[in-house]
Amino acid sequence: MGKIVMPKNSAILSEIHAVLQIYNETKDWMTNDIYVSKLKNLIGPDQYSSSYTKKAQITSYFGFTIWEDINNPQSRRKITTSGIDFYNAIKDDNKPKILEVIMNSLENTNFGRNNYGCPQSNSDIEPPCLFIRAIFDLGYLTYKEFAFLLWKMEDVGANYSDSLNELKLLRSSESFTLDPLAIKYTDAKPITILNRWGFFKEDESSSDLAKRIILDDDVLANYEVRLRNLVIYNIDKPTTSRPLVSSLPVKSHVYDEADNVDIIIEETPLIPVKGGTNIIIYGVPGAGKSWTIESEYCKDNNLMERLVFHPDYTYSDFVGQILPKVGDDDTIFYEFTPGPFTKLLRKAFMNPDKMFYLIIEEVNRGNAPAIFGDIFQLLDRDKDGNSEYVITNSDVAKIVFGDENRKLYIPSNMSILCTMNTSDQNVFTLDTAFQRRWNMRLIRNKFNDDPSEKTFAETKILDTNVTWNHFFTEINKIILSKNIRMTSSEDKRLGTHFISEEDLKFIPNDTKQNSRFSEKVLKYLWDDAFKFTKEDIFDLDRVKSLEDVIDLFAGSLQNERFKVFKDNIYNTIVAIKE
Repeated sequence: MGKIVMPKNSAILSEIHAVLQIYNETKDWMTNDIYVSKLKNLIGPDQYSSSYTKKAQITSYFGFTIWEDINNPQSRRKITTSGIDFYNAIKDDNKPKILEVIMNSLENTNFGRNNYGCPQSNSDIEPPCLFIRAIFDLGYLTYKEFAFLLWKMEDVGANYSDSLNELKLLRSSESFTLDPLAIKYTDAKPITILNRWGFFKEDESSSDLAKRIILDDDVLANYEVRLRNLVIYNIDKPTTSRPLVSSLPVKSHVYDEADNVDIIIEETPLIPVKGGTNIIIYGVPGAGKSWTIESEYCKDNNLMERLVFHPDYTYSDFVGQILPKVGDDDTIFYEFTPGPFTKLLRKAFMNPDKMFYLIIEEVNRGNAPAIFGDIFQLLDRDKDGNSEYVITNSDVAKIVFGDENRKLYIPSNMSILCTMNTSDQNVFTLDTAFQRRWNMRLIRNKFNDDPSEKTFAETKILDTNVTWNHFFTEINKIILSKNIRMTSSEDKRLGTHFISEEDLKFIPNDTKQNSRFSEKVLKYLWDDAFKFTKEDIFDLDRVKSLEDVIDLFAGSLQNERFKVFKDNIYNTIVAIKE
């Protein structure tokens, strides 16, 4: 048996965040005396001198700050990468990022032994992970019950299953008295701070005086599978070798120290989501392709990765690459850094009961077949949505499965959605072999029946009587009528959302605001749609250049703004139907 030690000093948010602020401002090794001096300036000089050093226990416990010498309480310290991320998330009040950093800490930090926040701890038990496991198995946990579990498992030497069963019996009894040796574990600052950081919360439905701690709703919604996969013993359980819950029962495995085996607590397997697919959503610029993804597929940022292809985008950016990194002891090492595809693939396997979406904007603005590389082979799907074929990619497999020998495939709960402007087809051609692996979906260039869409369509352009719907409809008719003289004229049409409602607003004497429409729409018509046939639409007796077009439009009032166009076009545009 070992010895469990948890931070005993401060769980006051303002003090802990002040510690992170100090180390974040330096981002380098800092001597303890300088740190103490800075902390006194932030929180006041009225506390015991030794307490200022101890206020960094919590940040070190979760891996946000590290020591140069773990055995020297006066050692120099500095902030870690996760500490920087956490501080910025706290500063920005970014709850999703706060929770994600904490989740990563729970997965990757050793709390029982070799922990910078409590170097004296020498236990196989991971206290925060034990607390979370008990919440799942018991529905909630109190500080007193947590102390009982720690005492029973560490001091007495019982295994988790027996300790849990004994605790269940104690719950049903009328009296629950802690052994005197267990009382030392009731002061659980790490649990208190997780509660204050919003990772835990108190169950307000409880009627007894003891605080019943449960998981925050957002945490449970986004990380349930990863939380169930946390190990409560750190013996021979490195992060990279942990089994994926997607192939295990919901209750996952609990390491039984007595028998040196994994035991299954409860067999309730997760049912993987089916229907993963590959879709290219295409249409004219501004037809509402990205809006369609958000409104019809997914708008939860926790379930998606969004990226944009461009000529310089590569396989390394997309899938990942081996990059040099600086270790905590300033040594250089090389490590595979996952790209957005690999990151989302891991999320999908870790959370098989949720559908994840990889969203690629402007797919044909990059060399898509080269960017996908060997992932190209995985795009063929079976009826459930899994890849029909598998590939070998040890770097990605190690990140996704923790096992470089596993074969790689796209699961049924991961979809890939791409957008493509038909007017940009000549940027990078998508070959037949690539396109046949995708479902193609054309977004019609018209407003739908949504009330907000109708409002936008009938919004008038600046101070004129011409609605946006009327203008873009008539202009598109002209573009299509010039099909003989224009290449791919249908792809040159204005999209319904080529501009925003804000671009249509008129503000007297506000030149900048009132120029937004002409700078976008008229410039597009002059420079692109009618680049070689300007005489078909513009009155070249009045306007000789784009500057003339914008100046005449801006210098006119109401419907006279459209005098930049030929008389017949002008008459068509300003013909207001009663």
